[in-house]
Amino acid sequence: MASFVYEALTQEGDVVRGTGDFDSSRDLYGYLRSRGLTLLNYRRRWLSLAARRTGRMKRLVVAEFLRNLGMMIGGGVQLLTALEDFAANPMDPALKARLQVICRRISEGFLLSDAMKEAGGFSPVVIVLARIGEESGNLDRTLRDAAAHLENVQDIIDRTRRALTYPAFVLTAMTGALAFWLLYVFPQILRLFKEMGVAELPLTTRILMEAVNMAQVWWPVVPVGMAALFLLWIMARRNSRVKYMWDMVWMRLPLAGSIIKASQYAFFFEYLALLTRSGVNIVKSMEIMTESVTNQVLKRGLEKIKADVMGGSGLTEAFRETGFFEHFIIRLVSVGEQTGNMPEQLQLLAGFYIKKVQALTEAIAKTIEPALIVLAGGMFALIIVGLLGPIYDLMTRIQ
Repeated sequence: MASFVYEALTQEGDVVRGTGDFDSSRDLYGYLRSRGLTLLNYRRRWLSLAARRTGRMKRLVVAEFLRNLGMMIGGGVQLLTALEDFAANPMDPALKARLQVICRRISEGFLLSDAMKEAGGFSPVVIVLARIGEESGNLDRTLRDAAAHLENVQDIIDRTRRALTYPAFVLTAMTGALAFWLLYVFPQILRLFKEMGVAELPLTTRILMEAVNMAQVWWPVVPVGMAALFLLWIMARRNSRVKYMWDMVWMRLPLAGSIIKASQYAFFFEYLALLTRSGVNIVKSMEIMTESVTNQVLKRGLEKIKADVMGGSGLTEAFRETGFFEHFIIRLVSVGEQTGNMPEQLQLLAGFYIKKVQALTEAIAKTIEPALIVLAGGMFALIIVGLLGPIYDLMTRIQ
């Protein structure tokens, strides 16, 4: 399939320009003719739209597009007309390239959900909601639900990143400053003490000297360890088993693990509440979410839930068997299963964990900052005491 840039004449005499992927110039001619356009000129492009579609669409950009599309459909605008209006306006290049494919497929008789799937880049949840909207006649509502879902997911991701980024940045800065002092500043100062004949050094100064000696011997371990972590991260992106161990280690860390686990719970229940509220059964919901989640620990849990439910187990029992979910989650799922209000229970759990991620974010900001201040103050106090003692001894000798 080749990419073409073309100029065509409308029935009103206006010249329009566009791009698209077609098997041949004959297909391009047939496509334009079916839309009442007369081909004037065309040329091939070296970079096809398929290559441009490999760019990742931003989640909030997709959410805004889905909300606006739902609003236009709800206002009585035909689907193809609305999509063509969007594609004609300046927007994210990755989304624009996909919209051109979607417009073409819909003009050929495809459903929106099928066109989205072929264009690529859309979440399986979004595609399923679009299909549900097409089947139920409520496409405008399901598109708005999908937009709200993507915004909630992005909010969870942003909160989690903020919670983990601040302490990581501060610790990295402190480690860099300490390494500079240990490897460059302290050796010169301590060498000066020896040259000036300071025989008996205070305990704090001797501690600093031992720290400098250790840093000079073991400093290569730090870059090697960072390189090893980077390689492990690369392997985790390509190998599901390594990714499972990587996710498991992160979820068991004292502070970061609580945030990651809460965010994964929020993801899961947000997805599941939306799908069940839209009429998707549990087995199909688990299948869709297995394609959407990236955390391998959660993904294996979803696969086990799906297998257990298909084997005849109840949802509560399937949740319990994973060993991933907390006790009170299983209790609420059990109540939802018994009363028949499962979507409401799942939405309650999603809201609870979204608030928990927010609370953890705020707590970390309030707790880490004074702790780091105390740590930094202790380190600099040790440095000052360790340096002032020999300096005072030198000044005494000079006098």
